[in-house]
This record gives sequence, structure tokens and C-alpha cells, in this order.
Amino acid sequence: MPSLLRFLIWHLSSGFLLGAFTALVIAAQNPEILGHRGAIEPLALAMQVFAFGASFAMGSLGTALMGKID
Repeated sequence: MPSLLRFLIWHLSSGFLLGAFTALVIAAQNPEILGHRGAIEPLALAMQVFAFGASFAMGSLGTALMGKID
């Protein structure tokens, strides 16, 4: 596998996992912050996990690329 693809896959997937974990922890500790009332709606939680994951993935890739530029 070319090193660029390995770099992209690693940073996007690790950032997505961090973002997804963050969303799940927030939903578990205080679901009202994310707008859940009483019970957690699965579809809404999935969309929030994806939103957090995508944001963190792009942030991880951006900071990794910033570190590569010399």
C-alpha cells in the first residue's frame, strides 16, 4: 500500500474513532446536552456519532498534514 494511502487511512480512521467515542461518552453521561429527552433515539444518536466522527477525522488529518509540511 502506498504511504500516502496508509497516511490518509490511519489519520481519518483514528480521528473518526476518537470523535465517535467522544459522542458516545457525552450521550452516556448527559444525553440532554445532545438534545435527547428521556430515552436516546438510535437514529439521532447515529447521526450525532457520524457528525462528531467526521469532524474529528478531518481535524486529525488536517493537523497531521500541517505537521508534514516543512
